Amino acid sequence: MVEQMPMNNEEVKESQDDIKNDQWLKENYIDLITDYPNQWIAVLQQKVIATSISKGQVEKEAKEIAGEKQFSLYFIEPSDIMP
Repeated sequence: MVEQMPMNNEEVKESQDDIKNDQWLKENYIDLITDYPNQWIAVLQQKVIATSISKGQVEKEAKEIAGEKQFSLYFIEPSDIMP
């Protein structure tokens, strides 16, 4: 889950895990829109650990799987180029 700590002047800084997950998402986006269109996904250590059309459901499942580890949530938009 993307949890960000407020810094001075209320700036928000992403963790290294979030940055790595963001990069992984960019590199794998075509596969993700094919496999998970219109779904929320939870990513832990550059791996999809839970999916659902409900953000609350995917967050709940991801917390059960990840425990205390930090995970990232993303919504995968459908693509106009996909059939």
